[in-house]
Amino acid sequence: MFVERIFVLFSASLRRLPLFILLLIALTATSFASAERLRLVTEEWPSLIDNTDAGPKGILWEISRDVLTSLGYEVTLEFVPWKRALRMVLTGERDGIVGIGFTEERAAQLRYPKEALLLSETVVVSRKNRYVVYTGPESLTGLQVGISPGYSYYGAIQDAKNFERVAMPGIDSGLQMLMLGRIDAMLSNHYVVMAEAKRLGMSEDIVVSDVPISSGPVYLAFSLDVSEAFVIEFSKALERYKQANLITELPSSGL
Repeated sequence: MFVERIFVLFSASLRRLPLFILLLIALTATSFASAERLRLVTEEWPSLIDNTDAGPKGILWEISRDVLTSLGYEVTLEFVPWKRALRMVLTGERDGIVGIGFTEERAAQLRYPKEALLLSETVVVSRKNRYVVYTGPESLTGLQVGISPGYSYYGAIQDAKNFERVAMPGIDSGLQMLMLGRIDAMLSNHYVVMAEAKRLGMSEDIVVSDVPISSGPVYLAFSLDVSEAFVIEFSKALERYKQANLITELPSSGL
């Protein structure tokens, strides 16, 4: 009876509170519930972000995890194909996507922090015995070139029509297609493709272009459901983290 009496008194007190205070209490409770965990998604980028039996590894994951943890968040990461990863964040099924480049179109659909995770360089990869000397999109004329579906390639190559684009499910399968002669070249992040080639025992069989097709920052971008205030806070924390850890660009691969 005593417990019931306390509950009745508490309920009555709540009913006497102004409506805006009740709404504030409800919104605060919802905010705390959603702020406890951030669900991130990405596609595997060997050596930059790896899906291992022990869990996610790689510098992109480590930076993202460390910064978000320092802000008091629990972080999970799911690996799926890139197009699906992007769709999951655009629809609000996940909170953020790791390792994404910037485009104006994406900026209208995602929340980008001011600070990037790292700088990335995309190169043309070919076989040593059929080396493609890349000097610009015209040097790919008539070739079959492997690309990753859903990725954005910057610069003049994005709209080039002088070569055939061939979808490759992943960097590992792209390298195998290259070795089998099913494609003449492929486009990939420099660090990622060399790390994957080394893992597959192909590093002595491929060569990357001296001239990159593009270079630029990659981000941890967030769903529009994530507040802009939080993204600003994350960006400031990321900048402090990079300064403290002397991170300004891709880690040295020795390649």
